[in-house]
Order: sequence, then C-alpha cells, then structure tokens
Amino acid sequence: MISNNRFRSSAAKTRLLAFPLIIAALLAGAYSQEKEPIDVVKVNTDLVVFDVQVIDKKTGRVVGDLNKEDFELSDNGVKQPISYFSRDELPLSIILLLDVSASVRPIIHDIRDGALNALQRLKPGDQVAVMAFSERSQLAQDFTKDRALVSRKIEEVTATNRLGSGTFLGAAMEEAALHMQTAPTPTSRRVIIVITDNIAPSIASQQRSALYDLFESGTVVYGLIVRGAFGKVFNVLSLGQIKGVNKYVEETGGEVLGADKKEVDAKLSEVIDRLRARYAIGFRPSNSTDDGKFRPVVIKIAPAIKRKEKPIVLTKRGYYLRRRKD
Repeated sequence: MISNNRFRSSAAKTRLLAFPLIIAALLAGAYSQEKEPIDVVKVNTDLVVFDVQVIDKKTGRVVGDLNKEDFELSDNGVKQPISYFSRDELPLSIILLLDVSASVRPIIHDIRDGALNALQRLKPGDQVAVMAFSERSQLAQDFTKDRALVSRKIEEVTATNRLGSGTFLGAAMEEAALHMQTAPTPTSRRVIIVITDNIAPSIASQQRSALYDLFESGTVVYGLIVRGAFGKVFNVLSLGQIKGVNKYVEETGGEVLGADKKEVDAKLSEVIDRLRARYAIGFRPSNSTDDGKFRPVVIKIAPAIKRKEKPIVLTKRGYYLRRRKD
C-alpha cells in the first residue's frame, strides 16, 4: 500500500498548479483587452488550465471549430468565467510509453516502425521522452526535441527483452506520471501516449498514486491498443474485461484508439492529429486557498449552442490547487 506521504512528497516537490503553465506573456498578448495587473506572478499562480477534447458522440470525429463562448465551466459546482482559451498554440511534452512485454514482442517491430514514422507529425517545438515497460520500467530517453535521438532510443529499447515478460502497467504509469512533472517546457501541454496490448491488470494503490500525479501535472493519457495473436486470444478468453490503460484515459480526458499491427503508423499519427485539435481552457478559481483538496470541474458545451453534431467534452475530472511558494 502506498501511503499519503508519497502523495504529499510529490506535491511538495512540484508545488505546481494542476496544469503548470507559466504563460504570462501569452496571456498578455492573447487577452490584452483584459486589464490584467502588472504582477504577472500572481496572474500565473491564479490560473488553472484544462486540456479539453470535443468529439461527436455518433461518429467520434473531433469538433475543432469552437470558440470560448461555446463552453461553460464550473469549479466545485460554481460557474466560472473562462479567462484563457486557445487551440494548438502550446507545444507538446509527450512521454511515449512502450509496452515491450512478451505478449507484444511478436509485433514489436511493427510498433517500433509505426512510432518512428509518427514522430514526423510533431512540430519543432514539441518534446518527446521515451519509456519502455514490461516487468520493469526504463526511461530510455529524457525529453528532447532531437527526433533522430528519439528514433535511436526507440530502436534500442525495443531490441531486447531485458525488462522481462510481464505487463506491469501500473508501476510504469506511476513512473511516467511522476517524470512528467520534470518536463522542461512549463507552457507545454502534457501527454502520455501508451502503446500496449492492454492486457494489464490494475493494482488500486498504483492507480491512485499515478492518477494523483497525473492530476498534479495536468497530463492527458492516450491509449493506442495493438494486439498480436496472443493478445487477441487472451482478450476473448477474458471477455474483454482487462483494460489496464482505460481508467487513466477516462480520468484524464484522453482517448483510446485501436490499431491492427500494420496500422500503428496511421493510428499514432491520428493520435497526434487529435492532440492538435484539443483546446486549452483556463480559469481563475474563486477559492484560492491551498487546501490540498481535490476540486471537481465540469466543462460542457453551452446549452444555447445549436450544432448538427452531438458534442461530448473529454477532460480530466478536476484538480488540486497548489500555490507556488516564493
């Protein structure tokens, strides 16, 4: 059992808002019409930003043409004005979390090649870290903009089975969530993309620990499910009940996509394109007390907005307010 001390040490270490955006300059340019105080540190500390995806309920297609006025936001049940709004303006900090367990190894080359090709979809300012997991986890490459270096590390980490044969996703997600808090670009949108066959039982204590850190850093989890022959058979035998990555995706407002082994390139590219279509929506909490409590947030489409789609908002459930200590 992981104690609350581990949570507290994580919070004390980061002392960040739920989504650590130091975006004073960006805010000043985008919303110069708002009379902001000169004390930009106070502005930064007060701002909480949520990463939001909107999809059509019927088709799953991304709805990418919305404006700030199309959204409503409530913090702990209290409606709040939206202070910051953007789409695809902030760089990405991505942890590519690769399942290299025994059930995946027969198709590991397809996964590797798909990941290498999909890197070309990233923008120059985006940073990528590479982690692999099986029975153990390994940070193969820390955050970098060097695509050639990332490619080499993906090839290296998928070339051997030295991390074991099991699929210990919970421990790997704990490490990835904690490491995301070290992402060097404070203004980035933070994403963990897990490529796995999803045959990974969950351990409740690990799940709680990882989710706490994911909420702390404002990280969104995307799952790309790729299965070889064993994974397909096991999924049928288990009646599809083992879905290791799904809880992290649901709680952080990400998405799960499936891919055949020959579709990894195209599907991972689609994941990156869908990330580009997400919105950044920020507000200033009316209760600015650093009380350590989880605060539920609801973001929805304004009822007056009439569209042909049936839009669904995907985002994390809430946040922990952490005021920066001077």
